[in-house]
Amino acid sequence: MSESTFDRDFYVYDANHRFAPMYPLLARQIVEDLGVSQGLCLDVGTGSAAVIIELAKITPMAMVGLDAKPEVLELARENVARHGLPEQRFRFLEADVTAIPLESGSVDLLISRGSVPFWDDHVAAFAELYRVLAPGGAGMVGCGFSRYQTLEEVRAMRPKWTDDGEKDTRNNWKAEGYLPRVLAEAGIADAIVTMDAYGVWVTLRKA
Repeated sequence: MSESTFDRDFYVYDANHRFAPMYPLLARQIVEDLGVSQGLCLDVGTGSAAVIIELAKITPMAMVGLDAKPEVLELARENVARHGLPEQRFRFLEADVTAIPLESGSVDLLISRGSVPFWDDHVAAFAELYRVLAPGGAGMVGCGFSRYQTLEEVRAMRPKWTDDGEKDTRNNWKAEGYLPRVLAEAGIADAIVTMDAYGVWVTLRKA
C-alpha cells in the first residue's frame, strides 16, 4: 500500500472517527443477533479493530484481528491501548482471508465488516471462514451499519461509491444471485443472506 493511498486517519479509532457512533451499536447487535459471547472472536479485515474493541467492552471473549496490511495492524494495536483495554486479550495476525493461520473449528464468533468488497476470491474466502468456524459458532460477514441507527444516520455515513452500482467493481459482490452462488461453491448450505437499507450481510452458523 503506497503512502498516497493509505488513509491513516481512517484507522485511528477515537471519538472523532466518522463511524464512531456506529461501532458500539453494531457490537451490541452482533451479540444479540448471533447469541455468542464466550470463547474466541475473529475479526477478518479488522482495520482499526473498532468492532472487536467494542465487543471486548461488552463480552469476556478473546479477540483476534486479522488484516493483510501490517501498517494497519500497528494502528489497531494503538487503538486497543487508546481505549484502555488489556493488550493480552487481543492478538493480531497479518494474513489473507484465504489463508487464515488458525485451526479448523477454533472460532466461536466470526466477524468481517467492510472487507468483502476487497477480496479477490470470494469462494475461497468464504470456504476458509467456514473452516475456522467452530461447531455451534456463528458469523456475520458483509458491509453495513447497525439497525439501532436511524436510516438518516446510515445514509450520511455510507461511502459514496456504494451507490455507484456496476460503475464501481467494489459493488460486484452485491449483484443479485452472486452471494448464493459463491456460498454454494464454497460448500456452505445453511447461510442466510440479508440485503436491506442497512447493508448486506451473510450470517454463518455451523451445527
